[in-house]
Amino acid sequence: SDSLVNLVWFGAVAYALFLFLFNAYVIRLQAIQEYGPVIHEFDPYFNWRATQYLYENGYKKFFTWFDHKVWYPLGRPVGTTIYP
Repeated sequence: SDSLVNLVWFGAVAYALFLFLFNAYVIRLQAIQEYGPVIHEFDPYFNWRATQYLYENGYKKFFTWFDHKVWYPLGRPVGTTIYP
């Protein structure tokens, strides 16, 4: 009886973990399914770099930051184009 309860718990946990990982995968691929395999403004790498720049330089420099590494070859004025 105890082994049956353990088996049921293991199955429930494994199923919940599968659902969690599957949904995480589907959510991550949503932008590719909607817009195709193109890197957009909501790219996590840019958000990481923007957070790092904000932390290192403060909000005043952040809102006047012109990032030459994105929107090549033009660059991007981050302070006027970032979401509110």
